[in-house]
Amino acid sequence: MLGRGFLLGVAVGCVLGVYIAPHLGLSTVCMGNFSESNLPQLNILSAVPEKATWPTEDQAKVQLFGLSKWDISKHGTGSKVIINRCIRIAGTEIACELAAHLKWIEGETRIEAVFQGKDGDWTMIAAKNR
Repeated sequence: MLGRGFLLGVAVGCVLGVYIAPHLGLSTVCMGNFSESNLPQLNILSAVPEKATWPTEDQAKVQLFGLSKWDISKHGTGSKVIINRCIRIAGTEIACELAAHLKWIEGETRIEAVFQGKDGDWTMIAAKNR
């Protein structure tokens, strides 16, 4: 079924893997250690901003109505927007998951939105219905 060449290749591959694996973490002459490279490093803790720095739910509601060109004076009083979580995607931009209870739609609508911050004020620059 399996030829001798295939089995010999698997055996040689296993031996090389066992030999090479311990040396993968060591620095080499050309590249250096991966942790010392010039690649940008992602810091997960700084990607999740504190809730106090998020847009308020009222700001999110006003921005959502403005971006969608809905009449806030007509439908705003019975509608509510809740920000569930946010993550930083750029220096002054965050992406947030919203739950919207809109007056003219029964049930909850999930929305993903991108906000751009400037001087403590947030502007919604994109939104997508989930």
